[in-house]
Amino acid sequence: MAAERAQPLEGVTVVDVSRYLSGPTATMLLGDLGAAVIKVEGLPRGDSARESGPFQDAESVYFMASNRNKRSIAVDLRHPDGLALVRRLAGRADVFVQNFKPGTVEKMGLGFEDLASLNPRLVYCSISGFGVDGAGRNLPGFDQSAQAMSGLMSVTGTEQTGPLRVGIAIGDSSAGVFAALGIVTALFQRERTGVGQHVRTSLMESLLSLLSYQAQKYLSLGMIPGQDGNDHPLMFPQGTFHAQDGPFTIASGNDAMWRTLCGIVEAPDLGVDPRFQRNADRMRNRVLLRTILEERFRARPVAYWLEAINRAGIPAAPIYDIEQALMSAITADLSMVVEADHATLGRMKLLGTPVKVGDADLQPRSGPPVLGQHTVEICREAGLTDEETARLLGAHVVRSAGAPT
Repeated sequence: MAAERAQPLEGVTVVDVSRYLSGPTATMLLGDLGAAVIKVEGLPRGDSARESGPFQDAESVYFMASNRNKRSIAVDLRHPDGLALVRRLAGRADVFVQNFKPGTVEKMGLGFEDLASLNPRLVYCSISGFGVDGAGRNLPGFDQSAQAMSGLMSVTGTEQTGPLRVGIAIGDSSAGVFAALGIVTALFQRERTGVGQHVRTSLMESLLSLLSYQAQKYLSLGMIPGQDGNDHPLMFPQGTFHAQDGPFTIASGNDAMWRTLCGIVEAPDLGVDPRFQRNADRMRNRVLLRTILEERFRARPVAYWLEAINRAGIPAAPIYDIEQALMSAITADLSMVVEADHATLGRMKLLGTPVKVGDADLQPRSGPPVLGQHTVEICREAGLTDEETARLLGAHVVRSAGAPT
């Protein structure tokens, strides 16, 4: 049998005391890359995400979405012995991740300086809503608030709808991605210095960074962007259009593509019309131009336009729902729907990891854990004797899966 391929972060141990989505996303990505992630869940109910529906046989799909490749230990974080156990785990770890409200972990004795004094090589990551210090320190760190205050909602939607929330918790998820990047960077730096670092990011910072050219329009030109709906804010025609049997998207990125598109819709005169000749002209007159184009597009079905427009070298795409996207051949070829074992659900489908590293095998090693599934083995790995573990179990400082609540 061929030897298993090594994973990039094999040998790295992560202690994760985060909840909900931002921190768990970061540690899930580290777990995908081979890190051994210990998910510390506070008793009595564990990660609060476990209580968020909908549910599959009492298991939260919200929780399952961001907790593959982890082991769970259930600990009473209000008990001194529970906190001592977490500090013991951190003392042996490479990475510690938390997303409590700023100031909370310091009161628990789990702040950066507390743990760095125990383990100078520890890479410590704090994820907050609006920063661990400064003006936003005391604001509740919820995705909805960050979407609102970052400006993201102000450029989402149309003039008719007004500001709209993005349909996923993009602030939480993107903060998790940036946190994982910061952690990997600090691990790399530690190889040079031998010392860990305090990595910090927030939902606000992650969403501000994603504003990209919308932010730069203001910084460079003083322009405050509004809602453009499905249209591109800088180029036209680039957006969603309606064909005979439904919508599709076009990404006509330059004047040459525009003239080609005019030929496809059998209206070459539009390409030389001074109202539409240059992108600036088309942007200025895009309401009129949209009406003209949609009249043409509605004459034929989506499939016709996708084939004709793509054949001419202009990007055009169907608009998939979630089922169509997950079941597409492209998604399958990218290995973005995978299977793993779950303790109570059996074999289950999960999203795959979005990054591939050489020939490393980054397929999920395990599905999301049930609460306290690995409590006993993690206690043993931390150096506790069976008697010490039994004492903690008996005192309800820790709980193992299947134990009474």
